[in-house]
Amino acid sequence: MTSPYADAREWARDQSLANTPRLARLEAFAFQQHPEIAAGFGPDGASLAARWKPRSVVRSGAGIAFALLGIAGLIAPLAGVALYATGLSMFALVDPLPPEVAVPGAGICFAVAVVAQLVLWFAWLREGATWSPGTLTMTAAAAVMAGFAAIGLPRIAADRDYDLGGWLWPIIATFVVATALTAAILLRRRHRVAVVEDPAPSAPTLSDRERGRMLARELPELERTRIRADRDDALRILHERGLLDEDTLARALAADLGTLFTMDPIGRDAT
Repeated sequence: MTSPYADAREWARDQSLANTPRLARLEAFAFQQHPEIAAGFGPDGASLAARWKPRSVVRSGAGIAFALLGIAGLIAPLAGVALYATGLSMFALVDPLPPEVAVPGAGICFAVAVVAQLVLWFAWLREGATWSPGTLTMTAAAAVMAGFAAIGLPRIAADRDYDLGGWLWPIIATFVVATALTAAILLRRRHRVAVVEDPAPSAPTLSDRERGRMLARELPELERTRIRADRDDALRILHERGLLDEDTLARALAADLGTLFTMDPIGRDAT
């Protein structure tokens, strides 16, 4: 997730006059290009940094693979139904497909579909087997389409005197697997992904202040200068807007980089 503000100055200009801004957030936005450092600025910094950390290549790849899997799980049975349907004269737009094409084509599509459903099941279990409307939609749709194909494909074979052979089995397998997974997801409708709340704020200690200072010092001097300028400008903007008094502004400007979070009051009533 990218930051909604380009820098701390922009964040300061957007603060409501009805709230007392949290300085931890101000400094975190100044350090937003370094979320691993902002994470050390108390609970507020950790919460913001968690949103800014880029997804790993592995996790991003897994997300893309899961999306492609879902597409395959929907398109494959849909293609299978389309193939067997065009083998019926009542559905064909032109001449019906010969059974030699419609039957094996539908069987291959549903073979792909059952593999996609099995992998989808594995992925669902690995993610904790929680309630998933998106997965439920994919599995239910596959089950319905497999049910139609299980009825329609034998009809094509009977009408054209064509031997089904083993082409019906992938359809039956898709119907069984997709129906079972749909039922499993429905049974887990009360098991939803837990929402993890931010930890309750606690009073910062001397070691917290020193840790924040040391984290900031890891950056090159030129980068620290840029961040301090952004931070101090944001503090002055808050002061000009009446959100910081003279004393707080003076103490904040004098504070070392990475230590503003220790000046925040304990509580959730600030922004």
